[in-house]
Amino acid sequence: MEEDFEKRFLKPRKNGLWLSDEEVEILEKYGIGYQRCHSLIELLYQIDILLEQEDIEELDVLGTHLAERNYYQNTNK
Repeated sequence: MEEDFEKRFLKPRKNGLWLSDEEVEILEKYGIGYQRCHSLIELLYQIDILLEQEDIEELDVLGTHLAERNYYQNTNK
């Protein structure tokens, strides 16, 4: 099966967040309303709420990636 790398490219969303189609698919799969979030911190909070209720490895991995992205984009070094 051929992998679609285009799904991994970050794209600006209407709310100002940069997310890949792959990330959006995962968020939608678990009913996380990323459209209402205006920062990665808000999105991570929504992910954490769900992870407190259920152990979902795919969502945990996504949360880790988004947390790393947030750190590198928004931390003064």
